[in-house]
Amino acid sequence: MSNKKSYYAFEEPNGTTIEFQATSLQQAMVIKKKRAQEMGIPKEAFELTTIRKKPTMAAIGG
Repeated sequence: MSNKKSYYAFEEPNGTTIEFQATSLQQAMVIKKKRAQEMGIPKEAFELTTIRKKPTMAAIGG
């Protein structure tokens, strides 16, 4: 069985978006929690906006 990753994007009300690769939604939620803590934003503020197979241009370029 292959280990396919998807790109998960989360956004919070102020417009901060985080996008990263994960193998499952469960893994994505754990990564989101860590990223939110690093940014000082409650993890509950972020909502899942997209799941895709390829990254967005913002995730690629900056």
